[in-house]
Amino acid sequence: MLDLVIGFLGTIVTGLFVIYLVLFVLLQGKKKELSSPNTLIDMDKMPVLRPIPISTANQKSFLNKILVFVFHVRRWRVEQAFIYEYKGKQYAVHAGFEFDGASIPKPLWALLSPVGLLLIPGLIHDYGYRYNGIYILDEHGEAVWDETISTQSGWDELLKGIGNDVNKIQILNELAKFGLALGGGAAWNKWRDKNEDRVAFMWSVDDKKQTSNQYQENVPDANIADANIAEGNVAEIAKTPEGDAEEKTFASGTTKTTQIGYENSNNQKVLGSRNLDATDKKNVTFKISCGHCNEEYGAKTSEIHRRKCPVCQEGKPSVNW
Repeated sequence: MLDLVIGFLGTIVTGLFVIYLVLFVLLQGKKKELSSPNTLIDMDKMPVLRPIPISTANQKSFLNKILVFVFHVRRWRVEQAFIYEYKGKQYAVHAGFEFDGASIPKPLWALLSPVGLLLIPGLIHDYGYRYNGIYILDEHGEAVWDETISTQSGWDELLKGIGNDVNKIQILNELAKFGLALGGGAAWNKWRDKNEDRVAFMWSVDDKKQTSNQYQENVPDANIADANIAEGNVAEIAKTPEGDAEEKTFASGTTKTTQIGYENSNNQKVLGSRNLDATDKKNVTFKISCGHCNEEYGAKTSEIHRRKCPVCQEGKPSVNW
């Protein structure tokens, strides 16, 4: 029986090795085509992550170091809130969330990395498994809690769907979903037993401001004034440059990305809004300044966090502000 198992495994390994060699040969003739400009993905669509050290250095014995090296998996911390839009919803993973990438057994890492093609779907899937819910951005760009998905199979299906949207390799994502159906129950049950409370949404790891008013009651009385300012309840005022015929005032919104002075990863800075009291909040717009060419233009609330300059970065055209 053991001989049959060893022979079967040997056949699989040999077959995979042969396939790899064939693909490697094909790669040599397609390197230029595979790395052409139209195959590249915008960096601003990727999460900002910081690797968490693997703790081999401070172990007291060599055996402990080996055990950590073999069995501990690299974890990653989300440094800036990650937003991914899928089927009309903007899923939002708060800054500070830690995860270990897609749950791929170590012996298979040579074929499929945990932070490779399944990085983004794995990040959102891990968040859903942990809290059985996820933040989404509403029409005003504010993070609100959503529990539309509430089952293991629902989160597994979301992983497959987002995977198809990200990497376009359907068979890979179907296999990932199948693997979760077989082996994901332990992780799902572990998190349901722990029943962790969700964490207040944060846009960056060094930003303690919370965008959901439901957490305001946790702010000590002595700090309420400061918290109100951080939430935008006390408007910051900016004036238009000298020479304008009419003095106009601009105010901050109530979220991090709508605060005067907020600057996104593309060096686009918020200068404020003049129409925060618009009847239809979809029409609230903000004045933005480009940190590269100093162009000033208008942008909608929901797009500020990823906005690019329309002049020097091929961003969307300006809207009225």
